[in-house]
Amino acid sequence: MKKKDNQNPTAAEDQATETVNAAESVTEEAQQGAENQGEATIEQWQAALETAVAQRDEYLDSLRRTQADFQNFKRRNQTARADGYEDGVREAIAAMLPSIDNLERALDAADKAGVNDGLTDGVRMTLGSLLDGLKRFGFEEVPSLGEQFDPELHNAVMREAGDEPGKILEVFQKGYRVKDKIIRYAMVKVCAE
Repeated sequence: MKKKDNQNPTAAEDQATETVNAAESVTEEAQQGAENQGEATIEQWQAALETAVAQRDEYLDSLRRTQADFQNFKRRNQTARADGYEDGVREAIAAMLPSIDNLERALDAADKAGVNDGLTDGVRMTLGSLLDGLKRFGFEEVPSLGEQFDPELHNAVMREAGDEPGKILEVFQKGYRVKDKIIRYAMVKVCAE
């Protein structure tokens, strides 16, 4: 018989050992009863068998519950890791929003001044490259100008009288989302009733 290499037995091995020990003790009791009475009766053997079967069933149920608990733990851990990754992506993108705003402001100022040189083209390409890279993570602008006001997407900071109540008239700051979650609400002027 080989010796195990100082390994801790698993819960299943412990339960199997206990089942064997219980069956042996029941068998010993039946043998002692047989020695005391001469022979073990069928009822004694049936009782011993029922006890061993009941213990076996109890240990199997315990093992199944333990396995189910472990599977649930693995599933929860995997979900938590995925959620943590998504939160990290959103935080990193949110930290880049001021840079995106500044590049857009630089392009607007260049357009208003009528400047169209290599530097302006470089800024435009840099902004395009940055936005394309972020789109791989599900980054997109929240549609605003001319849309109906939605408090789950927009932050109304001004109202102005008009003919279409709830229509967004002007965007002060663009809003963005990553996949389904808003990382910044659009700051807008809304048409009042």
